[in-house]
Amino acid sequence: MSLDDFAKRIDRIAVRVEGNVERAVKDCAGAVLRSVVENTPVDTGMARSNWTPELDRAFEGLFPARVPGKAGSAEEENAAATIEAGTPTIEAFDLAANREIHITNNAGHIQALNDGHSRQAPAGFVRIAVLEGLATVRGAKVLKE
Repeated sequence: MSLDDFAKRIDRIAVRVEGNVERAVKDCAGAVLRSVVENTPVDTGMARSNWTPELDRAFEGLFPARVPGKAGSAEEENAAATIEAGTPTIEAFDLAANREIHITNNAGHIQALNDGHSRQAPAGFVRIAVLEGLATVRGAKVLKE
């Protein structure tokens, strides 16, 4: 094998590694988004509707409930709408252009919910979502022959 052939092979491997790392980042963020959305306690849907992914910065806005309801009546609809709205941002992540995916919630009561204020979800559901995201990519092969 010539030095040129070896260099070309290494370049092809590097492109595959980058693609596999990028996919792992997207899969992890997608799992975190799904988990945190699905485990956020619901009354009006506002807290659940405000999980927002952004590339390279934290989202600073605030949304009303995507599907307004009372006493959790639009729980599943808000989850689906929030995940659907956030997925394109996660899928737009490009390892060459981006450094991070932030998943933010600016609802004023999100910390209280995460602290266990609601009986609908355990305290620390955000941490649980992060652990679920990491479990999704644990064992991911970034270098495949």
